[in-house]
Amino acid sequence: MKKKRNWFLPGIYALVAVMNVLSWYGEGFGDRVRLSIFQVTQMIQGRISSLFPFSVGELLLILAALLLAGALILEAIMFIRWLAESLRWSACGADKRELPADSKKGKNLKAFAGRYCHVLLWLGGIVSVVMSINCFLLYHCTGFQENYMPGERREYKVGELAILRDYVVGQCNELAELMERDENGYIVYREDMGLRAVEEMRRLGDEYPLLDGYYPAPKRLTFSGFFSQQYMMGYYFPFTMEANYNGKMYIANVPSTMCHELSHVKGFIYEDDANFIGYLACITSEDAFFRYSGYLSVLDYLNRDLYESLGYSMETYATYETLSPLVERDKIFLTKEAWEEVESRAVLDTETVKKASRGFLETNLQINGIEEGVASYGDVVEQLLIYYDGALY
Repeated sequence: MKKKRNWFLPGIYALVAVMNVLSWYGEGFGDRVRLSIFQVTQMIQGRISSLFPFSVGELLLILAALLLAGALILEAIMFIRWLAESLRWSACGADKRELPADSKKGKNLKAFAGRYCHVLLWLGGIVSVVMSINCFLLYHCTGFQENYMPGERREYKVGELAILRDYVVGQCNELAELMERDENGYIVYREDMGLRAVEEMRRLGDEYPLLDGYYPAPKRLTFSGFFSQQYMMGYYFPFTMEANYNGKMYIANVPSTMCHELSHVKGFIYEDDANFIGYLACITSEDAFFRYSGYLSVLDYLNRDLYESLGYSMETYATYETLSPLVERDKIFLTKEAWEEVESRAVLDTETVKKASRGFLETNLQINGIEEGVASYGDVVEQLLIYYDGALY
């Protein structure tokens, strides 16, 4: 009797293909998914992953790597076995057609390999559906600017950019003086940053409805040292709905990073959107440390754009407001001590890891329609200019 073919697995991959095609070419499809299915997956997955005190996403990445390694090893074993059998029979002068049927051990190996690959295909299908809903489709949704800062766009002048940049520098200089510090001059914060970050994001939800609702608590990355080598401050895991942050980086980066990653959990996948939302959540907080972190988070983007707008003239750039020594001290990724610890425990060279990570990130963004790649992070400056239009200039 002929075995009935199961079309369910191919159907999953077909569904993934259809969803992604519709997100690229179907007007409003991504937004409808974000307002419906995504809301359900975000809440269910977020609540499940929140049951664990560690980053489930990191664990699943390791599991995926092990499963793929297992597939490669299995394939290599089967190839070596086939090659050995072929060489043995060739040495005997036997015709390939005369090769005996597989031994019981060989049949068992083939059967196991078949089942293993079948499981991998099922897991791949499930992951593809989840990644499509929680990540890929979101690249084709309307961004924060289109949703909440509508209106006619205009070209901003260098003077207006300079006013904005000097305003942020001034805020940083003032807030730096208010921070509690240890004997080394590093900032000390004694409250629960994760809890505060969730509260700030929920507060933003009162004004911006797409940010309303449930948030999982941000989690520290277990392998923060490895992510430090990638110069990665945080990571959003779409398949677990987790907002993760680098526990090795300097404390001043943590609040804005937490809020940045939590904005991804709400479906704002563009990095400039996440930068701006994280900034808003922090600078509108009653907590001075969160405000300081927010202003620090956009400082490099503003400095870079102003310097470029001035024709890379250091002499002209130096005429604008300067950062205080305290801000210069706080405007770092990792402390010297943290870097030494990371390098002492590193398995791979930091420069190699950094290049590989940047290449992957660049490719991922471009595949999803972000032609600027990593440079799109700096587009937050445009949103800042619009946000302060009418208030500062």
